Amino acid sequence: MRMFFGVLSALAFLLASRRFYLTESVGYDIGGLFLLLIGIQLFIAAVVFHEQHESRKPKPPASTEPAIRTGDQNSQNRG
Repeated sequence: MRMFFGVLSALAFLLASRRFYLTESVGYDIGGLFLLLIGIQLFIAAVVFHEQHESRKPKPPASTEPAIRTGDQNSQNRG
């Protein structure tokens, strides 16, 4: 879904920039502004979906064994 919104956002930005380029002599184009607004909204939606996807990823289980440092092992082996 986030990839879909990202592609649609890029397409809206591309179409808006093309409309602005074609109407450069006129000054502004309402259709271009609309496409730019839609592109921004789709981009924000893609970012929100990505953040939700990242937060829902299963996290690796924490180890129940205490971490053994290599320095402690060397001192135990000598003594």
